[in-house]
Amino acid sequence: MVDSSHEIWVKVNGERFLVEVEDLDQRPVVAYVEGSRFEVDLVDIPATKEGEETDPESVSPHSIPGKKSCEITAPMPGDITEILVKLGQGVKAGDPLCVLDAMKMKNVIHAPSDGVITEITIPEGKSVEYGVPLFRLG
Repeated sequence: MVDSSHEIWVKVNGERFLVEVEDLDQRPVVAYVEGSRFEVDLVDIPATKEGEETDPESVSPHSIPGKKSCEITAPMPGDITEILVKLGQGVKAGDPLCVLDAMKMKNVIHAPSDGVITEITIPEGKSVEYGVPLFRLG
């Protein structure tokens, strides 16, 4: 799938995933999870003393699977061609939220965790840039 990639095992809500990551020096980093392509920002986690845990509230990536409330942002520039959820709708991790058309490819944006759609920030038919908020999941 990815030439000269790095493979990283991650655990999300107790479930393990193999993530293939392209060049770590490029921004955003391109990662593949179960065949789906994502552009991600790496977040520097503050160093802690041995035995201390990092406060998850001090780290603010675009979306964190399993986090109670998160903002789902555009992983790439494109056009929102279809919104698949409604305000107040409950969703499960992996449920499709919208379709983002980028360079004539349809990309389905999925919920990173279970929750309720508390905000839809972009209407259908709008163009978005990378990192623009699309939804808030609570």
